[in-house]
Amino acid sequence: MLLQYAIDTLPLDEGIAIAEKVRDYVDIIELGERMISKYSLSAVTKMKEVFPEKKILADLKIMDAGYNYAMDAYEAGADIVTACILATEGTCRGLIESAKDMGKESWLDFIAVPSEKYADYVDYINELAPDYVCAHLGSDIYEKEGGADARVKMFEKIGELKFNSKLVLSGGIVLADIPAILKVNPHHVNVGGSIEKAADPASVAKAFKEA
Repeated sequence: MLLQYAIDTLPLDEGIAIAEKVRDYVDIIELGERMISKYSLSAVTKMKEVFPEKKILADLKIMDAGYNYAMDAYEAGADIVTACILATEGTCRGLIESAKDMGKESWLDFIAVPSEKYADYVDYINELAPDYVCAHLGSDIYEKEGGADARVKMFEKIGELKFNSKLVLSGGIVLADIPAILKVNPHHVNVGGSIEKAADPASVAKAFKEA
């Protein structure tokens, strides 16, 4: 499957070092909102310079002024920019319009939407037509509900739905989730901690990539 490596809590140089280790197995490198908050969009520019052959995702989780915020990230070197599905329709459309104007890609994220509510958004998202839609188990929900059970629920709910956009799964994903992930058949998975906390990050990335 295709693999996205998410860098969020690490110092930029450490994130780059791990990304180098998994370079052969990763298709997209994400810079999380904490990373961008700390280093600004210059982190996006740096990552694109170091990994020009990879798609670089700026996880801004935009909630307002979608066109303008997204444009800043695209101009900094991002190939994909994210907004929250819970943002206004205007903000979501602004992101998508900005992506089209720049020849880049847009991503709408389900974070903060309970998995049992995903079905309510299918027609809306298919009409908006972002490049990606992401079922995302946020860290606060993950900690409150318990990781494995919450992920199983998320996989089950999103697997019942049909989106025209490329489907991504994200949120505390581990190697043990691979059988459930394959049943959903997403476009790709987004993995952070399982890679960067591993004694051998490349072996973990390879296992996801070859699944």
